[in-house]
Amino acid sequence: MALITGLVFGLVPALEASRFNLQGSLKEGGKNIGGSSYSRRFRNIFAVVQVALALVLLVGAGLLVKSLRQLQSVDPGFNSSNLLTMRISLPLKRYDTDEKKLDFFRRATEQLETLPGVQSVGSVNSLPFNGLHSATSVHIDGTPVRPAGQELKTGVCVTDRNYFQTMQIPLKRGRLFTAQEASEMRHVVVINETFALQNLPGEDPIGKRLLINMKAEKVPTEIIGVVGDNKHMGLDVEVKPMAYWPQPELVYPGMTFVIRSGSDPESLAPSVRSIIHGLDPLQPVAEVNTMEKLLSTSVARSRFSATLLTVFSVVALVMAVVGIYGVMSYSVVQRTHEIGVRIALGAQRGDVLRLVVLKGVVLGLVGVGVGLAAALALTRLLSSLLFEVKPTDIVTYAAVAVALFLITLVACYVPARRATKVDPLKALRYE
Repeated sequence: MALITGLVFGLVPALEASRFNLQGSLKEGGKNIGGSSYSRRFRNIFAVVQVALALVLLVGAGLLVKSLRQLQSVDPGFNSSNLLTMRISLPLKRYDTDEKKLDFFRRATEQLETLPGVQSVGSVNSLPFNGLHSATSVHIDGTPVRPAGQELKTGVCVTDRNYFQTMQIPLKRGRLFTAQEASEMRHVVVINETFALQNLPGEDPIGKRLLINMKAEKVPTEIIGVVGDNKHMGLDVEVKPMAYWPQPELVYPGMTFVIRSGSDPESLAPSVRSIIHGLDPLQPVAEVNTMEKLLSTSVARSRFSATLLTVFSVVALVMAVVGIYGVMSYSVVQRTHEIGVRIALGAQRGDVLRLVVLKGVVLGLVGVGVGLAAALALTRLLSSLLFEVKPTDIVTYAAVAVALFLITLVACYVPARRATKVDPLKALRYE
């Protein structure tokens, strides 16, 4: 790429120099040195290309920034503030029975709840935004059995009784798990709103029974409650049906604790680690983080793309402004004699200002037009990176086009203003 760039920008001046008419230039007193029609055309084209490129990059950056704002405004379905999370994965060698696993998580929850400033403690096998997700086929008892490949699908989460309250996921219908249901197998389940709407449309889901494919025994579990949807797989991912089982129903060796505090949750981290190590000195504590940071990390890719393209677009904008300014300044220098003649013949300063600015306006308009056409063609490549924003978002295109045109207009004004101050006597003697 560096070699190609060097060749292109080295050959163009060389070609221009090869066309230079020394005899003609000497006859004209040097007024046209560097001012041939070819060189002027090249400078104009270069300025137009710079404006067009800046517009394409600015439109792309504008779309990504707007998409990021849309993404950050999405309601995740829970309250992420003042939440500390940590992952506990029990080794199967020491915790080889369901009873041992349940006992550890129960004792850990009880001790974590005693920490000063802790409001509630819950646990779940798959925390939102952590990349872990279990799904399986499910059958609603009393409905026809579906053919293979057409079964109902649902995401699966295993929680304790305090998970929904700790995350502040709202209860929409029915009830949540009782203390008994969270400590012994009572064959109950809680579903999200999407599960109810997609699989039980127009029906009251409370009391319906599900057969889940993940359980060895084919014992139906009763739906006791419906909770609000939450963006489990990411803010930009459509909500899927989800079923929540209490720990005794599906015992997992790995659970993530969520701890809600009344102040800075990170200050609890040392105490949390101490409690876990007090229960089992060999048990590691992983992924200690705040929910706010996990939420921020989930949009890191979109934020990085928007930031990177914004930086490139600002650089391109500066280059475009410098290019337009340079072309107009050089044009004023080359036309000093002409401008002096016009003023000597009675042209007003305002006429000279309009004359110079008009050329810059034409270059700016052509650059904006070319840039808009290129942006319409190229920004479609950003479709996969955009969230609830069309690649052809008219507001972004219009705002960028108007702003860029006004900036190029300002870049033209300074050389034009200088042209109005040309002294006719000096200009007539200018060579």
